[in-house]
Amino acid sequence: MKEVAELLVKKYGLHEGLYDLLLEYQFAFGNFGPTPAQITPGAMIGLAKLGLTRVDKLGPLTVNAAQVNPAAKVRGRTSRRSTSDA
Repeated sequence: MKEVAELLVKKYGLHEGLYDLLLEYQFAFGNFGPTPAQITPGAMIGLAKLGLTRVDKLGPLTVNAAQVNPAAKVRGRTSRRSTSDA
């Protein structure tokens, strides 16, 4: 789960903050069976959404975006803009 959170931090371009993986489930109830004669009540659980939630404290599965996806350092960029009014 932590590896999935790390991938999402990189995908979303996050460079700072603490994040936990967010999972949203859907539940469905109905009659299920391999044949019409063997139908019984049942339930299905599906993963509806996957995302990140920002947290304040480190936990066992918390990802630090600054470590996982550090911001690129810009080296000695100088402006090419002219200072003249012309």
